[in-house]
Amino acid sequence: MVRNQSFVAVVSRAMILARVARPVSLRMRLRARLIRLAMLLSVAALAAASLAACNAAGTAVVPITGPLVTVQLRGGLCADGPCDSMIVLEHDGRVHDGATPPQNLGLVPAAQMDPLSAAINAADFVTLKSKPFTGECPVNVDGQEQIFTFATAATTETIASCTVEIDWGHPLFIALANALGQWIQIPLM
Repeated sequence: MVRNQSFVAVVSRAMILARVARPVSLRMRLRARLIRLAMLLSVAALAAASLAACNAAGTAVVPITGPLVTVQLRGGLCADGPCDSMIVLEHDGRVHDGATPPQNLGLVPAAQMDPLSAAINAADFVTLKSKPFTGECPVNVDGQEQIFTFATAATTETIASCTVEIDWGHPLFIALANALGQWIQIPLM
């Protein structure tokens, strides 16, 4: 019997060792899978939270880099070639020419910048561009074309005087004339 008890004990120990060894490796694999699953779920939750934050901020105005308004005068004939020029109005009110390096021309005060920014944001550019220009472009007879580029919250909008019949009495162009009148010429309406 003693022999039988020791045998049982040895068998039991071997069985225990065999049982312990096998479930430990299964446990380790299961644990590793659970850890990977937890990491995957946390990444998915983080991505969902990021998308929710983007959707919540979808109505916010995203700051645009680059100028608020660019006015390019193209064409005309000067003694040394075409009379092209560019005036650039930055978001902070600084005005400079389009040369490299830019030459600072001045500063538009906030009292004129605020109405211009509001007019740009309120402008219906589809309507402003809806009437095509039908005359002869002044560039063809030594005149100049005016090309206005406005930075909106979403994109930039360009209005060219040889492409679109510009409504100079529109609030956008009135605000532009008030802000940049000393640097550009806009017809009076």
